[in-house]
Amino acid sequence: MRKAKILATLGPASNTQEKIEAILNAGVSAVRINMSHGTQKEHTEAIANVRAAAAKLKRAVAILVDLSGPKIRTRTLKDGQPVELKVGESFTLTTREVEGNEREVSTNFGHLPEVVSPGTRILIDDGSIELAVESETETDVLSRVVVGGWLKERKGINLPNTPLPIPSMTEKDHSDLVWAMGQNVDYIALSFVRRAEDCREVKELIKKLNTRSMGSALLVAKIEMAEAIANLDEIIAETDGVMVARGDLGVETSVELVPVYQKLIIEKAIANDKFVITATQMLQSMIDSPSPTRAEASDIANAVWDGSDALMLSAETATGSYPLESVNTMARIIEAAETVKPAQLRKPVKFSQPPSGRTSQALCKAAAYAAKEILTEKVAVFTESGLMARRLSSIRSGLHTFGLTSSRDACNQLALIWGVEPYMHEYGGSTRQMLREGEKTLLKAGVVTEGETIIMMAGRLSGLGLSSSVIVWTIGKEIPKQ
Repeated sequence: MRKAKILATLGPASNTQEKIEAILNAGVSAVRINMSHGTQKEHTEAIANVRAAAAKLKRAVAILVDLSGPKIRTRTLKDGQPVELKVGESFTLTTREVEGNEREVSTNFGHLPEVVSPGTRILIDDGSIELAVESETETDVLSRVVVGGWLKERKGINLPNTPLPIPSMTEKDHSDLVWAMGQNVDYIALSFVRRAEDCREVKELIKKLNTRSMGSALLVAKIEMAEAIANLDEIIAETDGVMVARGDLGVETSVELVPVYQKLIIEKAIANDKFVITATQMLQSMIDSPSPTRAEASDIANAVWDGSDALMLSAETATGSYPLESVNTMARIIEAAETVKPAQLRKPVKFSQPPSGRTSQALCKAAAYAAKEILTEKVAVFTESGLMARRLSSIRSGLHTFGLTSSRDACNQLALIWGVEPYMHEYGGSTRQMLREGEKTLLKAGVVTEGETIIMMAGRLSGLGLSSSVIVWTIGKEIPKQ
């Protein structure tokens, strides 16, 4: 069982039921719906295909919907043809409607002339083109080309270290969020988060739109802005999990700082009981090639050793020529990386989380200590909402965690979480029945054997009268009558 999970973006290369079944069998545990592309109707069909594939394979699969956010872009070009911007030449970005060419192009950001000033850097197409602002009018930004290149239509514009007067949620995002909650997805990713308030507002919307009887969709704050790094502690406190969105993060800050920020974000997220996804260009070369570079293999391994809950494939599985090969490759690299235990897992049990006052965290730490003492790496967690399993995962004790839940929603959600293997499980009417049925579920799955000693634990389970507990349990042993 791989502890780090694979999150694959769906697109034309992977959104049929047959193709989804193939990537699930290859190692995908969660899928991403990218709202920057496609329609709600197309995504509804893709989600239906995911659920059909999961049902056929009897697998738990998490679904993450990634909201577009207020992406600033260029508009159209004459005849749709790319134009070359040459170093030293002048170029104008305008809020007027023009037919784009090598001298000017329109932008969808009406406030651009207001937020820039002479000397402001403007990056286009993930930084492949760089402009330096020379002057501005009410409608136009006049600039000089610093780094030239071929400009295509509707490419992203970044303004590093320039505060922008726009919210993280657009009208389109609000519509997409309502749709996503109607689809009962497991995770909502919010783009271009800059401050804690961005997360707070969206969590309120999720709560308002939630239809689940237990738990709700979890919020993922995408860390891709310099402002988000400056406000990282506050953002982590307000979200359920984070994504290290390395593409825009590298453009908004600098390429050399991306690995530094990656380690910082992952460390802070884990220390605060939050899950973390590492994303962007993990197997970029495999969009067009059936094999990765050696550097990409090292990048994936380091993201695993950093402690990522999940590693994300983007264009590799959405539009690439080798989606299945990309998943197989990532799965093999993760498996190889996990044969080497990071230094913190070779030492005696030590926890990075500060005392929280929560009974659940105390139980998780007790379970980890107990597992080390009886020389097992397996713990079964009875959980209704999945919260206890997520908290056990976040202490990164190295345990194989079996999440036993009667909630299909919680089961799917846990498929994204580090070290957790979720199973559907009916509790029965008593503690004795719950433990016996849990044992049967694990034996049937082939993850435990008769006579093996593991840890079983639970929080408070509704209707069973079971208070929080950690139990050393021998599979198949007779339970003394009480």
